[in-house]
Amino acid sequence: MTKKSSKPRMRRPRGSLTAAVILDAAEAVAAQGFGALSMRAVAARLEAVPMALYNHFATKEQLVDALLDRVLSRFEPPPAGDDWVEDLRHFARAHRRLLVDHPWAVAPLFTQPNPGMSSVRIGELALAILRRGGFSDTAAVAAFSGIIALNYGWSSF
Repeated sequence: MTKKSSKPRMRRPRGSLTAAVILDAAEAVAAQGFGALSMRAVAARLEAVPMALYNHFATKEQLVDALLDRVLSRFEPPPAGDDWVEDLRHFARAHRRLLVDHPWAVAPLFTQPNPGMSSVRIGELALAILRRGGFSDTAAVAAFSGIIALNYGWSSF
């Protein structure tokens, strides 16, 4: 015997699901804990069938990548000043604030190989600050990696 729902399923209007709408729902689900994020959970939040999401994101990994890129796109570096050390300090604090504001994103940022172009922008901003400080490309990458690792570690607690 199958269990019937108390309310009949309504069809969403055609075209009402956009990538942005799906990402809004995915972010709300992920805010409950990243482990709660699934195509089925996002679809349920949207009162849609899971297959409808696949028109925009072929896999859950693509959805997660887009969601992480969206979060990282919110990174707002402070304007550059005359002191590269202060600029780096402000950069690190702004990055840590972003991670603290989205705690569910910290773990998947470790595991997703391609969190989007926003991560590239963040890296380029940091490397520009470090180059102003006289770091070679290799030393700048190492310093940036250390800052990011420290922020991820700090934010995960």
